[in-house]
Amino acid sequence: MVELSKFDELRLKTGRELVHLIKRELDLGIREAREALSAETWAGAQNHYIRAQRAYAKASYLIPLVGEIPDHQPERPETLEHLREMLDALVVLASTSTPAADSVSALARALWKARGCPEGSPEDDWYRAEQALKSQRELQTACC
Repeated sequence: MVELSKFDELRLKTGRELVHLIKRELDLGIREAREALSAETWAGAQNHYIRAQRAYAKASYLIPLVGEIPDHQPERPETLEHLREMLDALVVLASTSTPAADSVSALARALWKARGCPEGSPEDDWYRAEQALKSQRELQTACC
């Protein structure tokens, strides 16, 4: 059995803590993005969106550091991609332009992914996306 030096033990411990921190940021980001996607209006979604963006930025910054840890594989890159897709869909809600069909599609896809990609009932997500974009458009015209 190979005995680790104190330095190696510290690197391993730091690596484990780094992985834990990345997982926590990704979980927080996805939870906040889900909250934003389920909000009725952009005003209700905005704070969640900002927190999700921050979590994404932190995780994106930390993930490359995991690659420097010997014998360790990067953690859950698909989760980072999932969070990026959710944030991209939220940008559709924040857009000031009139929503087009591709905006509805992008938001509906994000809503579906936020629900865990279940089988069946894609029309529910499409309807929610249309309603969210419609209420956003109405809010913009009422305030301006």
